Amino acid sequence: MQIKVENWIVPAVIGLHLAIALPSAYYLNIWVDEASTLYATEQGFWTAFQNAAAEQKQAPLYFWILSLWRSVEGSIFFARLFSVLCSIVAITLFPGLASRIVGRTGVILLTAFFGLHPFLIWASLEIRVYSLVILLSIILIRLFLDVFWDNDSPETGKRQWYPTAWFLFTTIIALYTNYYLGFLLAGFFAALLVSGKWRAARLYLLLMAGTAVAFFPLFLETVREFRSKSSGYQ
Repeated sequence: MQIKVENWIVPAVIGLHLAIALPSAYYLNIWVDEASTLYATEQGFWTAFQNAAAEQKQAPLYFWILSLWRSVEGSIFFARLFSVLCSIVAITLFPGLASRIVGRTGVILLTAFFGLHPFLIWASLEIRVYSLVILLSIILIRLFLDVFWDNDSPETGKRQWYPTAWFLFTTIIALYTNYYLGFLLAGFFAALLVSGKWRAARLYLLLMAGTAVAFFPLFLETVREFRSKSSGYQ
């Protein structure tokens, strides 16, 4: 029986990725940034909830999640497994994104290139936010294409509000995870303007207003962080 190559490419890439990442995650020593993450998350969720943003000078959601993750098992290897898991989910979702841009052969090549790229393997080995940012970027781009890019013509009728709600929720999660994902959100709006998708751009602005309201408490903390970074060390 003939098997579609798409049915085995993702498991094959994931298997190769794990074959590289898991032994490395077990044997490699930590470095200073990873030690900082371990320190910020070793006292449990409540301490991380109170202090993650102030101590790390970053968006706090990753540290909140990792503090819960490490409550199961506190080893360095287990902490790295969260990044490995994020990379595996990203590899699983990537073909669906690639298929929106290239054909069948291109999806196979791009999935292999993405899943085995040294940067993604490096992100899997870091007790830092990078792998989660990659995963969120893929989810955001896929939702953006579903909600705004392919659903803007008058012939489509009423929009499907379920993916729209998921896009709004994911944008909030993204900004609470890493501030630089805000540049991706700005790029989405620029793409709509350049492409002349005015109806979609108006909806996008409305959703971003909701995101801004949800992000406002962290925005106040962000202002304090930038002020602290612009001052000298004492």
